[in-house]
Amino acid sequence: MALFEAERLLRVAVFFSGGASGFSYLADHDPNFGEDYEVVVGLSSDPEASGLDAFRGAEIPVETNDIEAFYETREASLTDLEVRADYDAETAATLERYDPDLILLSGYMWILTEPVTETYPVINVHPADLAIEDDTGERRYIGADPVYDAIVEGETETRSTVHFVTPAVDAGSILVRSRPLPVHRDLVDDLDAFDAEGGIREYANAHQEWMKWEGDGPAIATALELIASGRVDYRDGTVRIDGTPGYTDLGP
Repeated sequence: MALFEAERLLRVAVFFSGGASGFSYLADHDPNFGEDYEVVVGLSSDPEASGLDAFRGAEIPVETNDIEAFYETREASLTDLEVRADYDAETAATLERYDPDLILLSGYMWILTEPVTETYPVINVHPADLAIEDDTGERRYIGADPVYDAIVEGETETRSTVHFVTPAVDAGSILVRSRPLPVHRDLVDDLDAFDAEGGIREYANAHQEWMKWEGDGPAIATALELIASGRVDYRDGTVRIDGTPGYTDLGP
């Protein structure tokens, strides 16, 4: 059975913590925006997130659930996942009145727990190629700083990956992988030779900004197109597109 039956517009809720660049890409560049799917609400973990204005400008409802304030009232660490479940339950209750079919994470910086993940299918865009594994078979570039990690590890290109969200960070099945974006290895190697750590960090930041528009955005748009058209089946941790296990690759 398809994740979505494509009998109407797919209803998408977008979670974000900062600029929500993925949403901005969709609103500005995706011809399917408002045609095959509709963003019914944005929800931010930060009441001062810069992305709030993008939703307001598009006349899309936006909600905030201040995660830092929530944890302060509980006198708990932001890493406490038991408190996170209570926070996510509050978020899920807010979402009920918007009746989304799917949640898209667009720069949402917090681990999601079962009150959300067991209620809605959730996809995330990660700025790294999650198909790359280490010698133990684990995904190599996960976590909060994958672009920098890939660059210092000597990768010659980066990709963005849209994957389904599971309780384990960046561990869910891949749905779409973006085209490869080349790393300027000569420049990075020269910076490394001169021990210019700050320069490599600046390059990684600039490269990640490029990825938002040439990697993340197109991958998200393709993922929503596939789901909205009823072509995606996701059961037992396995993605099937048009009945075939695997993911869509946007580049060679």
